[in-house]
Amino acid sequence: MKKIYLALTILFYISCANDKNEKKSDSTLLKNTIKVDSANCPDYLMERKENNYNVTILIDLSSRISKENQQQRDSSYIYTIANTFNEHIKTKKLGLLKDKIQVLFHPIPNNSEINNYSEQLRISYEKGVSKNEVIPKTELLYKTLPSKIYDLAKKDYNKFQNYPGSDTWSFFKDDINDQSIEECYRNFVVILTDGYMYYQNNLRDEGAKKNYLLPRTIKEFNLTNSKWEDVMIQKNIGFIPANTNLNNLEVLVLGINSENDKNPYETDVIKSFWENWFKEMGIKKYKVKKTDLPSNIEPVIKEFFQPIK
Repeated sequence: MKKIYLALTILFYISCANDKNEKKSDSTLLKNTIKVDSANCPDYLMERKENNYNVTILIDLSSRISKENQQQRDSSYIYTIANTFNEHIKTKKLGLLKDKIQVLFHPIPNNSEINNYSEQLRISYEKGVSKNEVIPKTELLYKTLPSKIYDLAKKDYNKFQNYPGSDTWSFFKDDINDQSIEECYRNFVVILTDGYMYYQNNLRDEGAKKNYLLPRTIKEFNLTNSKWEDVMIQKNIGFIPANTNLNNLEVLVLGINSENDKNPYETDVIKSFWENWFKEMGIKKYKVKKTDLPSNIEPVIKEFFQPIK
């Protein structure tokens, strides 16, 4: 009996020692993590994170860009976004600069020139940057390069009979946390798309939930009459959620455009797909707008980027 008691006592002390070591290890890891975070985002910036803009423009380079006036409209939208971003920069003190803007595609196009232009459109404002130099540079790049990107994408189609395409669903699943969301910022994603979602190399189907949306999908679900909203609710129709807890993200979708003139409800159905998708992924602020003249979209963009009061 004494031997059993002695063995149990030894095991108890060994367990306590291991527990202390584990707690010490966890504490050290936590301390190191906090140190890294604070190094990337000092307290004085973290306290003002709502004023640090991290803007991603995600462009759908699918066949939509071949539509009449689409390139001109998208380019105008992009230019307005950049100008709105610059107006925000002008209000900040040099020592508080912590802002950036970028243009992305998913998947990454095979055309190296397109990717080179995308890199040029990746602009960061940090402490020590000259606003007098970078603001005009940003304006010039965002005025000229988007049209060149569209020209190259169209040229690729004429040569290879294939547009670079768009897999927005996978971007939200695999890349958005790494490429468009950072703790030290107010994170914005602006998506230029007609609202249809389709990438032939990644099609997922979970009954009434899918990661794609086409005119035929809407027709198959019988979302073609005034009861479309009731049908979507009853059958739980929509996009498969690609992510969760995206509450540190604000999303603006521009360019929703129905291809089916025979279904007067198609645009509303498309908007509902996107809005419900954002809700299910935990995005608290979002807006989905149909395609319109740049002059009508400009106030929408400016309102979306308004400072938090």
